[in-house]
Amino acid sequence: MKTIVCDSSSLISLAESCSLGALGFLKHKFDVDFVIPPSVENEIVERPSKYGRFSFSAARLKHLLNEKVLRVASTKTLFPDSQKILSKANSLFRSSKPLSLLQSGEAECLALVKPLQAQALLIDEKTTRLLLEDPKKLYYVMQAEHKQVVGDEKALAEFKKSYAVTAIRATELLAFAAQNGFFSGYGRDANEVFHAAIYALRYAGCSISQNEIDDYQKIDVEA
Repeated sequence: MKTIVCDSSSLISLAESCSLGALGFLKHKFDVDFVIPPSVENEIVERPSKYGRFSFSAARLKHLLNEKVLRVASTKTLFPDSQKILSKANSLFRSSKPLSLLQSGEAECLALVKPLQAQALLIDEKTTRLLLEDPKKLYYVMQAEHKQVVGDEKALAEFKKSYAVTAIRATELLAFAAQNGFFSGYGRDANEVFHAAIYALRYAGCSISQNEIDDYQKIDVEA
C-alpha cells in the first residue's frame, strides 16, 4: 500500500474543480492510502461546512471520509511534533518580527510523513512547497515580498533535509490518474475533458504556470 499525506490546499482545489473522483480511482486501482491529520479535517470539513459558499465542497470531502477514500490519522506525539515544526519554520525569516510560513495543517502533515512512512505529500500551498523543494528560491521570494527581510539560509537547508518528502500537486495527481484511465469513460473526448480539468484546477487555486499548462496539453490520456 502506498501512503500519501494530503494537505487541505490540494483537496480543496480538487473539490472546487470537481476532480475529487481521482482520489477514489487511485485508491481502488493502486491501493493508495490517502491520509489527513486532524487539523486538515477541520480545514476541509468542519470549518467550511458552516459557510454556504463552501459547504458543498465540505460535504463532498466529508463523504470521502465516510467512504474511507480519505482517512484521518494521528500519532501520540503529533501535537508536540507539529509544534516543533511550526516553531522551526516560523523562525526562518523575520522582518520587524518573525514571518509565519506554516499553519497547523501543513505542520501536522509534515509530522505524519515519517511515522506513516508516506511516499509523498499532496500539497499545492506555494510557500510550503518552496520550503520543501527550493529554499533558496523561497529566500528570494520572501525578499521580494517583504521589506528588510532576514533569512537563515543554513536553517532553511537543515529544514529541507529534516523533513524531506516528495511533494506532488493536485495537477500531477490528476495527470497520473488520467494516464491510467480515470477519464476513459469519456471515450474519444477523454483528452479534451482532462485538459479542461487541468485548467479548472488552476482556477481553483493550484499554483501552475502557463508553460506547465501547455505541457499538460501535450499529454494524451487513455480513451
